[in-house]
Amino acid sequence: MRLTVQVTANLNHHLLEIRRPSGVLVTALCVLSAILYGVWILPNTIFIRNFSLIVGAFLSLFIIFPNWRILIQRRAAPIALMVLLLIWVSIHLFFIGVDYEGQYAEYTKIWKKIALSIPFALGLGLGLLSYANDPVKTRRYWNIVFIGLLLPAVTYFVKWGTTLMGQKYGFAVPIYLILDPDHMGSQMGISRAWYVFFCLPAVAVSIGLVVMRLKNKTFSFFNSFLYLACIPFTLLIFYIENDRLGTFFSLALLLTAFILIGLAVVRNFSWLTLAIFLLAICSSAWILWGSFKQNSQWLSLIADTKVAVQQVDRLDNWRYNRIQAKGYPLNDLGQPVSASNYERISWAIVGTRFVVERPLGYGLLSLSFGRLCKEKWPDSEMSWSHSAWLDFTLGYGLPGLFLLGAAILLTWSNSKASPAPWLLIGRWALPILSAVFLVKEISSEVFVNAFIFLIVFTSTLSLKVKISSASRVDDSGGIGKPIPPTNH
Repeated sequence: MRLTVQVTANLNHHLLEIRRPSGVLVTALCVLSAILYGVWILPNTIFIRNFSLIVGAFLSLFIIFPNWRILIQRRAAPIALMVLLLIWVSIHLFFIGVDYEGQYAEYTKIWKKIALSIPFALGLGLGLLSYANDPVKTRRYWNIVFIGLLLPAVTYFVKWGTTLMGQKYGFAVPIYLILDPDHMGSQMGISRAWYVFFCLPAVAVSIGLVVMRLKNKTFSFFNSFLYLACIPFTLLIFYIENDRLGTFFSLALLLTAFILIGLAVVRNFSWLTLAIFLLAICSSAWILWGSFKQNSQWLSLIADTKVAVQQVDRLDNWRYNRIQAKGYPLNDLGQPVSASNYERISWAIVGTRFVVERPLGYGLLSLSFGRLCKEKWPDSEMSWSHSAWLDFTLGYGLPGLFLLGAAILLTWSNSKASPAPWLLIGRWALPILSAVFLVKEISSEVFVNAFIFLIVFTSTLSLKVKISSASRVDDSGGIGKPIPPTNH
């Protein structure tokens, strides 16, 4: 016992104490991050996005500089990997890429914003970490950040409601309040894939928080109502939009929750609490089941996959992105293949071959697939592969994939040491967004920027620091009992 105490004392002695910034500064960063997350999904909000990034990065310097020594530790490896990714993109621009003008345009437009988001995420994470043992302020900061995660879903229902009211009562709806999925041809259009990416984190965090409280026996309807309501209402977006992948990922989150909770944990609660929880789960499951029923593509997925794998070289209609009507082959069920299933799988096969041919990448964030297709088939009309991971690899090669992938894995692993409730973002939101990157066409500026911001932010919250305070936040996200000064 004496040896254990001595070792712990030595470890604590080497931990650097984090210098706590003013609460006003941390609150400002939380508000800016919430605004940024809320408008990232909205077209024609470049000024607000740039303002939030620039001001957030500038204010963060007042937190980073006094605490820069804290960043020299193993848990800061994901942050270092993101810096190395910026360096690799620069090397690719000047020495490897084949389209200098296109790459330079992306470099000055996209990667400078990503570079700005890194100090913003660092400052925000360090500021929140410095108050991890202050239950009142942690709750306040958490509420601001979580409201930011909810803003994309709120935006959707505002647009949905005003659009329906306008159609029903015949009044003109302002263009910025119309629910328009045409993100390519409409000034204010928003693709359903964007809603999946930006709405899923709120669902993931809500499910994770409910699971945490159930496991720790601190769950109650009143302290969890907002999170319970968030789950079915966000899933309703995927049902309305008929987005099968958003539905699939939501189902995966719910199944994970059931596994983690376990029957033994559920038995410890009152019938009322259990009934409320089951009501939320059943309502979510009902929405999910309705989404699966209205989407017939699930039923032919295996048969369509076989056609794509076996005939990708013989058939070429996947090259034209449905612009030239060439007809679709029949699957084993005797039906024409689902265009979505057949094309996405064909694109994945061809894109993987391009990675083998050019392991260092072409150099464009989202359009490398289309350029490589043009080189091989001049009449092709492709743009991206509809897999953000594949598009990113085609752009910046296996080194870029390694840097980004390793940062995600390390961040997820380290985030279990983050203080509650912030660990929920790293343990639940980060992996589900990584999965969305696998199958969605979200390799453009906004999504990669938000993704890297989340990686740096979450990684910062897992850093080892000494925090001196008289109280801390318990695992349920509520206020814990006063304790002596502790080390994180």
